Amino acid sequence: MDLGLKDRVAIVGGSSRGMGRAIALAFAQEGANVAISARTEADLRRTEIELARVGSQQHVLAIPADLSVARDIRRVVRDTFNRFGQISILVTHMGYRASGRPSELNDETIMGAIEENFLSSVRFAREVIPYMKQQRWGRIVNLLPSLSSAVSGSSGASGSRSTALSTTNQLALVGYSKVLASELAPFNITVNNLVAGPVETEFLTSSFESQAEESGKPMEDLVNEAKSGIPMGRLGKPEEVGDLVTFLASDRASFLTGSSVVLDGGMRQIIHQ
Repeated sequence: MDLGLKDRVAIVGGSSRGMGRAIALAFAQEGANVAISARTEADLRRTEIELARVGSQQHVLAIPADLSVARDIRRVVRDTFNRFGQISILVTHMGYRASGRPSELNDETIMGAIEENFLSSVRFAREVIPYMKQQRWGRIVNLLPSLSSAVSGSSGASGSRSTALSTTNQLALVGYSKVLASELAPFNITVNNLVAGPVETEFLTSSFESQAEESGKPMEDLVNEAKSGIPMGRLGKPEEVGDLVTFLASDRASFLTGSSVVLDGGMRQIIHQ
């Protein structure tokens, strides 16, 4: 299916590995120009080479940056516009944050999580919106690793005390995105969230390895337990995330905005807006 993304310009945050990398590759396969950014330059350069093989070197821009820092976000947006002359699509990628009991989190830890996740997405959107308004076309997609039970309707571990910071940031971004979508709709700019369930990435593998070490259970058993809680009976693939994000960024999804789309094999059935 041709999604009409050829020559569009997409910025994909946190795109050196995992789901972010898969999203960047999906855009490149659709013929888009792609700016990728992440902290780890070595991983970023490897992804740059992969993207160049799909399209060409002139269609990819790799910018090492710490996206929890406002000036780095401004630099990524400025360099992307200077290189390609437009910014059509923004994909932010909310990461994971250190766990802890909600009642014991100090201000520094809380603010660090907000800077790295919620404020990063807000600042990124704020920087690209003027370009999107000028061309009266834009797509903003926020990738969330999962939502808390308060949003998803699930009583799973995502709402447990160990994920207070992630849950707080995710809920904040869902609320912000809903209001932002209403503001930007007259400019033909859509804002949506993609909530991804368990997806086969290096991060998920390392999480299983840590759980196996702590619990003493074989890693294979933990993976099978996770799969048993997914109606589809398997983990998601990064490429499936990339395919869905490119669809959300296309004209074929032009009437979809202010929504949180769940890609989790049926684990969560309802999103409460």
